[in-house]
Amino acid sequence: MLKNIPTATEFVDDYTYDWICHTSPDRSEWYSDGNTVHYQIFDRVPEYVLDTAKQNFSKFSTSVIKQNPGMVLPEHTDSYFKFKNEHNVKDSIVRWCVFLQDWQPGHYFDVWGLPMLQWKKGDYVELEEGVPHRGSNSGKVPKYTAQITGVKK
Repeated sequence: MLKNIPTATEFVDDYTYDWICHTSPDRSEWYSDGNTVHYQIFDRVPEYVLDTAKQNFSKFSTSVIKQNPGMVLPEHTDSYFKFKNEHNVKDSIVRWCVFLQDWQPGHYFDVWGLPMLQWKKGDYVELEEGVPHRGSNSGKVPKYTAQITGVKK
């Protein structure tokens, strides 16, 4: 299920990014603003991610998500609402979730309930609209992923 971008380089969070703070919209007795915080920046991805997007997508947007230790993104599906509106596209949209660092103990991601572990920087998984997935970080360092959302060539 994982594929790899062989040109992947080290990602360094130089703390100059204007991270946007999000929380999960899912509210329950278990999930709240206190344990679902994650940060996102748009259109500031590593060069190899941008090059990969240009090579593989006819229309695309990019972002990076930072998930600090102790945070969870509960199972959810993506509808690509923002991309559809900004690019006037309705169908054939996919998202590549690109791992920006080698897997660390406590970093977790699953698709359809299938855990993905031991990833290497540059590994990615393709998500179609409506595919359930989740991520968490019970490790000791932030977890970083990039997203390429778009229409493949």
